[in-house]
Amino acid sequence: MPGIQPMLSSDWGAYRPAELNIRMKSAEMETDWTSVFNDLELKRPMTLGKELEQQARTQAIQNVAIKAQEGDRMMNIAAGEKNVFGRIAHDRYMRNGQKEVTVEAIPHQGVVIDFRIYPPEISIDPRGALPK
Repeated sequence: MPGIQPMLSSDWGAYRPAELNIRMKSAEMETDWTSVFNDLELKRPMTLGKELEQQARTQAIQNVAIKAQEGDRMMNIAAGEKNVFGRIAHDRYMRNGQKEVTVEAIPHQGVVIDFRIYPPEISIDPRGALPK
């Protein structure tokens, strides 16, 4: 029977390896520091920056006024103040020499950390020995 031929492809019966696809999604981490800031009575960075800027301006104006007053005291020797320079140095030390430090190390509440870990998406196409 020369006219009847099987209709098979040329790679019929050849081994074709399975196809494996793995898709990974990166883990995500979010932190919420609100409870720590509130517990320690800390301010947000932008608010703190604005307040520090205002304090620096106020302090600069006060320092200029103090320097002017000290200059007036030095210039006015006729007023009879004795040891003007010593008194000015003592006043500066009393104004700038004393500092107060408060340390609060541990907040009552911690940082809220939220992790999101996604499983890999794995797909396998078992093609096997026979074509589709």
